[in-house]
Amino acid sequence: MKQRLTAFLTGVREDLPRFGSAGSRSAQLHADSDDATRGSLSDALYDLLPDDPEVRPRTSINQLRAFFVLRWMGTLGAILIAVGGLGAGALPVVGNPYDNVPFGSLMSRMLQSASALVFLGVGLMVTAWVLIAPFVGTPLRGARGIKPRRLLTQSQLWRTWAGWVIPLIFTAPLFTQDIYSYLANGSIVAQGLDPYSAGPVQLLGSEDPLARSVPFIWANSPSPYGPVALGLAAIVSLLTHNSIILGVIAHRILSLAGIIAAGWATSQLARRCRVSPESALWLGILNPLTTLHLVGGIHNESVMLGLALVGVELGLRGVDKLGGRPVWFYFLASGLLISCAGMVKVTGFIGLGFVGMALARVLMLRRGKSSLGAIASATAVQLGILILSIGIVTLASGIGLGWITGQGGAASIRSWLSSSTAVGVGAGFLGMLLGLGDHTEAILSFTRAVGVLIATGFMFRMLLATYRGSIHPIGGLGISTLVLVVFFPVVHPWYILWAVLPLAAWANRLIFRLTVVIYSAGMSFFVLPRGLGLPPGTIAVIYISAIAAYVVVMRLWTLLLRRSRISVLN
Repeated sequence: MKQRLTAFLTGVREDLPRFGSAGSRSAQLHADSDDATRGSLSDALYDLLPDDPEVRPRTSINQLRAFFVLRWMGTLGAILIAVGGLGAGALPVVGNPYDNVPFGSLMSRMLQSASALVFLGVGLMVTAWVLIAPFVGTPLRGARGIKPRRLLTQSQLWRTWAGWVIPLIFTAPLFTQDIYSYLANGSIVAQGLDPYSAGPVQLLGSEDPLARSVPFIWANSPSPYGPVALGLAAIVSLLTHNSIILGVIAHRILSLAGIIAAGWATSQLARRCRVSPESALWLGILNPLTTLHLVGGIHNESVMLGLALVGVELGLRGVDKLGGRPVWFYFLASGLLISCAGMVKVTGFIGLGFVGMALARVLMLRRGKSSLGAIASATAVQLGILILSIGIVTLASGIGLGWITGQGGAASIRSWLSSSTAVGVGAGFLGMLLGLGDHTEAILSFTRAVGVLIATGFMFRMLLATYRGSIHPIGGLGISTLVLVVFFPVVHPWYILWAVLPLAAWANRLIFRLTVVIYSAGMSFFVLPRGLGLPPGTIAVIYISAIAAYVVVMRLWTLLLRRSRISVLN
């Protein structure tokens, strides 16, 4: 009995987090070919790039037909989302221009039906995305002794992605009203005003159509965005003359450009980590959260991720070439791109640290520098490029440095997805039940500060692990960002993409892929198409109608596939 108890406690201790070697646990999310010799193939190597990546199993006609069906299922879903979004999307408060486009006037009079249509399209897109997993060598269930087969090429996945996003370019904003803040702040910068001095209502006037559509939390607050985001918004404002429809389309094109850049970098980083690029693209770029929120919702994370990941890839190329031909271009371009990512959203700056630690490690190993000297040299390089980048962007955009002190405006939002906020709100509610008064705000200040400290401490551990070689820089970046999202004061469903895209290129274990699939599929239905709350009865009708329509459509779809002898579940 004593031996059993000892074995049980030992197992629990092994599974609990511990302060051992930095990165020792996190690095286990990635498996490489060495794990094959240790017999850990059962759940590890589903997405490992083969020794000869050019050798690909021949895809049969039946498999191509099945993939063709799934591709068009997702495209049909995108079309339904686009049509429903004309009435259920985040429409402007005044002068709705979408009434004048085909189906716009009809859909705007049927909020519940249009919203159900959007969710029906989301259901089809999510289903298609999940069922494509085996085609990229990512089976979503364990299969001992069966080697996964990658049947698709990167170009096929990119064409699939194009079919899923093109219909969304021309519909109304979806799942959020943040785009109107982008448009209003772009107009402010284009007029030569200081976006960090006051809110859109004060600077543009309460009768301005753009200012009136800005979400209430930002309507009277200085801009929370960095100078790169505002500079791009100003260019859009000048080119579109503050047209809402043209402005939305222009910002969506910027989002697409950012996703394309992120996809290129993800595939390159995946090859660097010997992970299947096809699987990485499927998990990150084809992810429904990416399509729905970065394209449909037009969040500027797309630009941030594109700049940051390309910057990391160029920085690691510079590290690889260090000691050979001149590499200053790689480090300069890397630092500039990552700094620009941080000047979209400050989380983009994190990449500078991990490229810097990769550089410091090479300086120690190849140049014989001491640890202190190597880290100091790498820090000086990255800090110098950061300061240079800020100066260039400030001079080019004419936007001041108010963004440095203007962060944190979203802290008034209480998001239950944030662990630190959930604990603070729960503790405050418990205090009120015990008759201690309402101290929720004070408790939130404490729990959020603790959360940020935990995330910061973990990030320093990952930087140390990167320097020691315990974890790959892209793995350290992804894990650090994941922990940051968990403890961030405000978390929206798409914030997880900060971590998913870099981790898609490195974390190849089945448990990680499956967790991302479950979260992404569930959160795709979490936000209403309008981005605002509705009465509970209305919400219930929308979801029930969408579920009923989905069941009918899937039943008809299944019958048609059976008649055509096409199997998409094998």
